[in-house]
Amino acid sequence: VKGLIDVAELRHVWRVSRFDFAVSMVAFAAVLLLGILKGVMVAAVASLLLLIRRAANPHVAFLGRIPGTRHYSDLERNPDNEVLPGALVFRVEASLLYFNVEHVRDAVWERIRSISGPLNLVICDLSTSPLIDIAGARMLLTLHAALQAIGVPLRLVAAHAAVRDLLRA
Repeated sequence: VKGLIDVAELRHVWRVSRFDFAVSMVAFAAVLLLGILKGVMVAAVASLLLLIRRAANPHVAFLGRIPGTRHYSDLERNPDNEVLPGALVFRVEASLLYFNVEHVRDAVWERIRSISGPLNLVICDLSTSPLIDIAGARMLLTLHAALQAIGVPLRLVAAHAAVRDLLRA
């Protein structure tokens, strides 16, 4: 077995992707304990469960303008970005589906509550959300209604064609 393990590659995988490293360790342990066929099946199931977990808790990026441009990017990764006064711009970096809409909604409301000063506009960038199901559309509708009740408009931008069709329906 020792000849089948590439420690340097495992170190590289650890540095590059903790997710892939976790899947590889599950596969390694399962193959050692259960044999090749059962171990690979356990690893496949573990990989699917980890993917579902990741999809259920997508990153919600709050955006700021890149200085000197008309482009926006994640404030968490780029703290020098300019925050637009009175506006909250966010992007969900996944599809909006029934099993992740509560996480997204909670992240947005938490950020709204943390804003000091007046809030005049909320913008949801859907460019990284290729799919939205009915639960996602309802969450956006509920968010729109709740914001409208406090006098803050919600604007959706950069939605894919299929997403626009569902939202209109």
